Amino acid sequence: MKIKPSIIIIVLIISALSFYSCKDNNEITIKGEISDCKGCKIQLERLSPIKVDTISSINAAIDGSFEINHNDSIRRLYRIKLENRPPIHLSLVNGENIEITINEKDYEISGSNDCSELKRLNDRMTESTKKVEELRSNVSQQFNIDKTSLEESNRIADSLYQSDKKFISDFIKQNHTSPIIYLALHQYVSTTPIMQLPDDYDIYKYVLDEMNTHNPDLEETRFLESTIKKFELQQEQRNREYVNLSEGYTAPDFSIPDENGDTIRLSDFMGKEITLCFWASWEKKSVIAVQKYIAENPNRQTILVSLDTNREQWLQAIKFNKLGTATNLCDFKSWESITAKLYGIKTIPTYIEISAEQTIENIQ
Repeated sequence: MKIKPSIIIIVLIISALSFYSCKDNNEITIKGEISDCKGCKIQLERLSPIKVDTISSINAAIDGSFEINHNDSIRRLYRIKLENRPPIHLSLVNGENIEITINEKDYEISGSNDCSELKRLNDRMTESTKKVEELRSNVSQQFNIDKTSLEESNRIADSLYQSDKKFISDFIKQNHTSPIIYLALHQYVSTTPIMQLPDDYDIYKYVLDEMNTHNPDLEETRFLESTIKKFELQQEQRNREYVNLSEGYTAPDFSIPDENGDTIRLSDFMGKEITLCFWASWEKKSVIAVQKYIAENPNRQTILVSLDTNREQWLQAIKFNKLGTATNLCDFKSWESITAKLYGIKTIPTYIEISAEQTIENIQ
């Protein structure tokens, strides 16, 4: 049977239209409007643990409207980068039609449950950061803050921290099939990370297990797996290197810089009863504990050895928490600090009380 050329042409046209229609329907479409930003630059960026790739860069129309189309068959993490505005984090896959309305201070988003959840996460962290900054500002403005007020400020700060940690943990479990749990794991309030691998190993492992199950092909999954394996190997090595000191032994000497960069040694305190307190600004329980110890032991020379890695964050914590009356030391090597290994520090806070003859009297 001979097919007429006209029929062949019609079939080809219909096939082509169907192909392009399906292709368009399968793409990711991001439409939106930005107030007070006529013609501003908008970039869609794909995130990964080690780099950021610009996928699309456009200018908003004169009325602030914009549209971005992209194709990705695997759900990945993205962000919209805007001029003079915080980035908007997204989780995208083909077939989603995202609508965003952006104003100077906030945005509204629809078309994706993941994107809406990331908005909820962002709102919570932004609000918590605002509360912490206000608390810090109030404390820093009080030159002679009394003990009761300081304790109340620390209680509020710790309560906020614990509340944020619970929020992140619940958020991860509620969205365990989505890659957005990787972003949730790395949230900060002000300059403080909520989840930290040494303290929150279980939740890190939970995220890795879920990412391996539901998002095994993502770079984030492989990077997280590598990070956790490295941490586990470091822990094994650290456990082998620890010196197990006991009461009655001579306290080993050390050499650590203070706040001014001057080298401080244990031998400098010969003839004085001292206490080494190991702590870190990122471990809220240790902050509260060393404050309490200093207040309850005013006649002992207290030496605070920090496991911080960031100098500015360390100095800020000393000022904010009124720890300047103690001798503050830090080599910014965290758990790899030679002093921490010398004294067998496995948890913080840890207190080591040392006699005037520099023998260990008590470890707790």
